Amino acid sequence: MKKFVNVRLPVIVALLLCCGIGLGILLYFYKQSVAWATLALVPAAIILPVFYLVKRKFVVKPLVYTLLPLILFIGGALNSYYFLARFDKSEISESATYSIRGDVKEKGETASGEYIIITNIMLNNVKISGDAYVYLAPTYGELCEEGYKINFIGALEKIEPFQYGEVSRYTEQNVKYRSEVYSGLQSTYGYSFFGSIRSAMRNTMFSNLDQNTAAISYAMLTGNTEQVDEASLESFRYGGIAHIFAVSGLHIGIIFGIISFIFKKLRINIYVSAAISVAAIFLYSALCGFTVSSLRAAIMCTVATIANLSVERYDGLNSLAVAVIIILSITPMSLVTVGFQLSVCAVGGIYCFSKCIEKLLRKIKIPQKISSAIGVSFGAQLGTLPILLSNFGYISGAGLLLNIVVIPALSVVFVIIFVSVIICSLIGAIAPFIIPYAALPLQFTISLFIGAGFENSLISGFGAGIFVPVYFLFILGISDKLNLKAPARIITVACGIAVLTTYVLVSYGAPFSGYKMIISAYGSGGEVVIKSSQGTALIVTDKVTDSRLKSMLGRNYVTGIDALIVLGDDNLDVYPTLTIDVPAIYIANSYPQIQPYGDITVTYSDSFSVCGVDFFFYDNNTLLATVGGVDIGVCTDQNFSINRCDIMISDLPAAIDFKTQVYLTNRDGPLNVFDCGDIIYSIKNGAYSLQNKLPPA
Repeated sequence: MKKFVNVRLPVIVALLLCCGIGLGILLYFYKQSVAWATLALVPAAIILPVFYLVKRKFVVKPLVYTLLPLILFIGGALNSYYFLARFDKSEISESATYSIRGDVKEKGETASGEYIIITNIMLNNVKISGDAYVYLAPTYGELCEEGYKINFIGALEKIEPFQYGEVSRYTEQNVKYRSEVYSGLQSTYGYSFFGSIRSAMRNTMFSNLDQNTAAISYAMLTGNTEQVDEASLESFRYGGIAHIFAVSGLHIGIIFGIISFIFKKLRINIYVSAAISVAAIFLYSALCGFTVSSLRAAIMCTVATIANLSVERYDGLNSLAVAVIIILSITPMSLVTVGFQLSVCAVGGIYCFSKCIEKLLRKIKIPQKISSAIGVSFGAQLGTLPILLSNFGYISGAGLLLNIVVIPALSVVFVIIFVSVIICSLIGAIAPFIIPYAALPLQFTISLFIGAGFENSLISGFGAGIFVPVYFLFILGISDKLNLKAPARIITVACGIAVLTTYVLVSYGAPFSGYKMIISAYGSGGEVVIKSSQGTALIVTDKVTDSRLKSMLGRNYVTGIDALIVLGDDNLDVYPTLTIDVPAIYIANSYPQIQPYGDITVTYSDSFSVCGVDFFFYDNNTLLATVGGVDIGVCTDQNFSINRCDIMISDLPAAIDFKTQVYLTNRDGPLNVFDCGDIIYSIKNGAYSLQNKLPPA
């Protein structure tokens, strides 16, 4: 009789390590003691004595299976908690000017110049922890390459570990400060092996290709997308193949395969071949800055090589778990990065579903290579679906087909560009004759994706909150990792679909009566969503990016916008940039009259009613909305025209004492979107109540 599940200790340990790290982050975010994590020892204190009494002897296996995961759970919580505590501790005075020294760790371009990340920082000859993100004017760029030592006069700004209710993207990189160069920037030559290789590759591509093609080529080879045009990046995301920019199994596998193939033809000893091949992929991972996806792939490839040499059966899930344990033990904040989540879930989905999907396709006479490609692509998409929905607000409907057709072609393109760039970086004189031709297939692909309109294939509007854990439990139930009989599997599938569908429909329908208000912001963009049974209105207080807006709407189960209210002097052209379907736009009557965009109706009026809400423009920057008997003010500048309302939403504090003030930016006070993330209110019959739990002020 088959076991219900084949217990994999590495998988259990990895899962509990992830849970422990997540607990440590939550405890720090909500300012609770990390000692709560030690409660996990309670189950062990109960289970082990009971097991000993039943068996009447000491057994090692249950001890290992119980204590090891719990130790990793508590260790993960402590590791993430104290990492955040160290990151949150500031060693600077933000009003002071310093003599700053450091080593250039990374370099890239911004819209107005360049940036560098410096490490080993000395302030007035005193060493501080963490790295710093330094903005450079274009005239400074040539003075600072990776590995160089620089010093300048400037000030530092501390980066918060949490921004908009999430762990900051800088936190995982341990970039604690931002800085600008005031004067006196000087640099001295310093050597960085990998930095010099990256610089040579970057210069080779950017000197011989147009900006966009060079940036995409560089991203494919190194995983650094900082210089890729946002529109191009979005086009690849819409097509569902943006993972080509995350150096992972595809890239590592190609390099490992090429080296192994060459050594096999040369009849090199298998142990020597394996050692050199493994060393090569870790060197490539180092070249990419040890991104989590490249490191995960390199570790798994190493485990597979060891299993092959020792004639042991390779288990993909155990290998993945080992990679997760190693990475998260070193960098616990990797857990909350989208790259890590997508990399792990994609591989997990492949191992859980690809074989069973392939078997089903083979039964209907689909050739093995095609059925295998479909199985891998579909398995990866099943694994990553909730991650994509909760982080980006959408998944690509075209992704399944494009991953089957385009990715194999791009694998060949990757090899061509990789080999060409390496050769031309060594022999610069031949670069103009090789690089432009090597990149022609990629240029064709870029043109295809930018003009293909894959945004029309997007599926969005759901996927956040409880959906994520329920979804993963559901797909675990239908995978081949649980040995269920046919009736039990059918019941599992039916129950899973019913639960997920019910949750999504309830989330769509809420509120069934009254109103729901969501206050969100990111960077310079602020949004207020008012949702009712009569429709959904969106107020934008500044220019917003399409991707951030879609993500916000998706995680709050907003399927569409019935009315867009534009607020702010510099916001007239916001609506043409949005791909979200908006049937009507409302703008203050004092705005200059502009032409409507497409079939959208543009209404210029100081007062109007829509979606069951009464709106009144005081001026271009100030709006009053009466929602279910509650007056809500929204202001985008320092001039508060409103002298009375129940909730005031603004960037700046008001001199008037409103009942409740919600800040869109980083301000003191408990209702601060920068610190708390989305703030959600329920409104009904003249009363309002906060729906989500916020961290203490």
